[in-house]
Amino acid sequence: MFIKNKQWMNTYETVIGKTHMKLEIPNQDAVLSEIIDDNIMLSVVADGHGSSKCTRSHLGAKFAVESAIETFKSIKGDLIKDDTLNTKVLGRYYTKRLIKNWRQKIDADLEHSPIVLEDLNLSSKELKSIKKNPYISYGTTLIMVLFIKEFIVCYQLGDGDILFVSKSNKVSKPIKRDKRHIANDTSSLCLNKPEKEFKIKVFRDINKLLQMIILSTDGYSNSFSSEEGFFKVGSDIYDMIKDDGFNIIDENLKEWLEETSYQGSGDDTSVSIITRIEEELQEVLS
Repeated sequence: MFIKNKQWMNTYETVIGKTHMKLEIPNQDAVLSEIIDDNIMLSVVADGHGSSKCTRSHLGAKFAVESAIETFKSIKGDLIKDDTLNTKVLGRYYTKRLIKNWRQKIDADLEHSPIVLEDLNLSSKELKSIKKNPYISYGTTLIMVLFIKEFIVCYQLGDGDILFVSKSNKVSKPIKRDKRHIANDTSSLCLNKPEKEFKIKVFRDINKLLQMIILSTDGYSNSFSSEEGFFKVGSDIYDMIKDDGFNIIDENLKEWLEETSYQGSGDDTSVSIITRIEEELQEVLS
């Protein structure tokens, strides 16, 4: 999928992992981007937990990316007033409403299709936890990047990665990995108060030194033997765009992800790649 506004171009894809294909389990990931207007773009990825307790996490991930964009549209009027960005709105004001939207979607799904606890092969303790908190069945992580005027805002709940690539081809992580995330343990939207778990970073991109951003679920980074190898993907993609243009990324991304996942983690993999439109290209596109 390819979209663009006056400042940024974006392509994104999701592929199912070989493990889930063999087990005939749906892709637990979701990815979605949207152009809000010429100055605003939002890109979101989510990774449903896919555990025995989280039997509907593929829906949880889908609802999460949809809720992120829907909620942002609903608060846009509070966010920008008199052409000034209200950074206070970017925090819990936004995330709490996003979570409320996500839960409303789940409530509607449960009303239409209730969970039959007796059909789940779980311990009595696990069944009790789902009965107390049915959102567990839809558990998912959530990562998103908001591009708004000269600001870039990163949000992360749970595992997954955001990579920044500068114009000098330096790759970095704006949000460091949470040391609490060991093995399959991760923060989740299904927690009691997930808004407290969001990591949020706001960057002011006045000098336009940032060239590219990559969002991905952990199926992507886990396909590499080291962080250095994963970071090299960022620099390699940047070099390809410089040499051959953005179209080569858009045309080949799905195939690359399928190959990387198959040879690596075997997990579902979702990636969103956003690159700045250079001034010369802006003139052509306008």
